[in-house]
Amino acid sequence: MSLDIAELQNENNRLSQEGGGDFLENFVKLPEGNGFVVMRLLPPAAPGMFGRDKNRFYVSTRVHRVNNKSFHCPKVLENGKWNGDCPICTYYSWLWKESEKKSKGEANAMQAKARAIKPVERYYYNVLVRQQHNEKSGEMEKNVGPKIYSTGKTVHKMIIRAIVGDEALDEKPLGDVTNPKTGRDFKLVKKMVKSGEDNFPNYSDSKFLDPSPLGTPDEVTKWLANLHDLEALRNIKPVEELKHELKVHLGLIQESNNQGGFDPREFQKPEAAAETEVTITEEVTPAKSTTKKAEKVAAPVVEDPVLDESESLADEDFLAELKSM
Repeated sequence: MSLDIAELQNENNRLSQEGGGDFLENFVKLPEGNGFVVMRLLPPAAPGMFGRDKNRFYVSTRVHRVNNKSFHCPKVLENGKWNGDCPICTYYSWLWKESEKKSKGEANAMQAKARAIKPVERYYYNVLVRQQHNEKSGEMEKNVGPKIYSTGKTVHKMIIRAIVGDEALDEKPLGDVTNPKTGRDFKLVKKMVKSGEDNFPNYSDSKFLDPSPLGTPDEVTKWLANLHDLEALRNIKPVEELKHELKVHLGLIQESNNQGGFDPREFQKPEAAAETEVTITEEVTPAKSTTKKAEKVAAPVVEDPVLDESESLADEDFLAELKSM
């Protein structure tokens, strides 16, 4: 009786995906401070790969930050607009519209609440990293990948503009930068810039390099056969779950640590069980009060067109969450 290799391969995939470290190895690691990474954007997966008739060059998504967790927005980018149903987006838009009817102080407070949950755009590409330092072996590796490059709107816009060109800026189109023979490597340059008390990554010096071959025919075949399924990164939670998280964020209900009906008090000594916090899982409508209480409001976030705050989500803290999103 022979071994079931397919079954063993599934087990190998399961084991390799356990742990945040293995998962993060699929992504391009950016410099912690100033530095650069040279990568080659790879073409879309061939038709039929991942069970789709057509695969995209990149995958776009939006992410909400709620209750210290990240959630992919259910809306889909279609014809330049984000379409679909998202309760967090709906509440975000309502807050912003209502703020325009308020006094300056009230408006600032409501807009700060809106910014805290606003959707931030993310884009995923399959890339080949031309050179990277292997922290385990200490060696310098070449042509590592395919890997996933996760970026915000700033760099994504830079990439698309370079490909199609920009007449207003007198920039000629570079065309298909993924072509195995005539494509171009992309040099991502990261510079940390201080804005107020915070530091933000700035990528304005990034650029495409001169045309160069992707690799040998055998290498190209191997790399294109091992592309990541970018669509799979968009793990969309049910609308009811998003509503629940929003209610917890707004303080309408209290988050329950009692997952799956498990009650740890069943296995604790009486004195320990008494100290276990009892959580509320049902929705609670705040009681009206004639005394107006002071409301704690987060400081307004100043949006800077040069320092794109969405780029900060490319850090490992965000990437580590993709495994559970």
